Amino acid sequence: MEHHPPTLAISGLRAGFPGPQGLVPAVDGVDLTVPRGTIVGLVGESGCGKSVTALSVLGLLPPNGQVAGGTIDFGGQDLLTLPPDALRRLRGDRIAMIFQDPMTSLNPVYPVGRQVAEVLRLHRGLDRKAAKARTVDLFHQVGIPDPAARYGAYPRQLSGGLRQRVMIAMAMACEPELLIADEPTTALDATIQAQILRLMGDLRRDHGTAILLITHNMGVVAQLCDYVYVMYAGQIVEAAETFDLFRTPRHPYTAGLLRAIPSLEGAEARLYTIPGTVPAPGAPHPGCRFCPRCDQGEGDCAANPPPLTHLGGGHLVRCHHPR
Repeated sequence: MEHHPPTLAISGLRAGFPGPQGLVPAVDGVDLTVPRGTIVGLVGESGCGKSVTALSVLGLLPPNGQVAGGTIDFGGQDLLTLPPDALRRLRGDRIAMIFQDPMTSLNPVYPVGRQVAEVLRLHRGLDRKAAKARTVDLFHQVGIPDPAARYGAYPRQLSGGLRQRVMIAMAMACEPELLIADEPTTALDATIQAQILRLMGDLRRDHGTAILLITHNMGVVAQLCDYVYVMYAGQIVEAAETFDLFRTPRHPYTAGLLRAIPSLEGAEARLYTIPGTVPAPGAPHPGCRFCPRCDQGEGDCAANPPPLTHLGGGHLVRCHHPR
């Protein structure tokens, strides 16, 4: 099969849901790139637009959701212009996704092994026997104990960690060029979480897979990502290589996210939280969207929206007064 350059390049993406006054944008002018063989983090609080960005890439927005502008380039194709059947052929083959809750993604009435094997039969043309053998091998690779026996298990018979491993096996089945992982470890305990993250790292190393990791967990980002985009109220507010972002965050929101990471040192200290909440999509914000929660805002912040500024070295920030 011919492989195109497996880079995801999102440009000027606007997507949202209908409201009384027209489109209410959940994603408002997002630019984001995931080069081949890299793991890129997209971080921010719930409601900032991370999942809408991912679902826009895959053409999986809810029926009332719509993409209102921008381009999503994957291997030289704008995914927003592809007909639905062509996009369906890409999903599960060249692009795969792992969702936060595998119970909503796995069909409860079919054994998990059959569901993974079906992906191989559909996209790789394997016969039933070969698809089963490959699925059992994938289950072994992702650390599912007694993989041959688990082939016939139903989702309800597996723990959350095992169901998530099944989803990763399904995502790995066709060795995708791009993997989108939306909060893949949120519901798992720390040991299982570490194993799942290691599996994703192996997928990048062994197959050159580009991975977009969507999370609110900055610890996961530090462990796995090469580059990070920080999202707030539908916009990218900072982007940098992971080491630079953690060492010198330039946006006050990023600094707040990093301060909120729990630490074993000084465990008695009160955990830091950013005051206030993410504004609702479509809420009026003539100036900087973070201004109402910011501890260093000035007069121009409330009135004028800051542009996304290049600071050099791949570091970008959307702030009138970067730290």
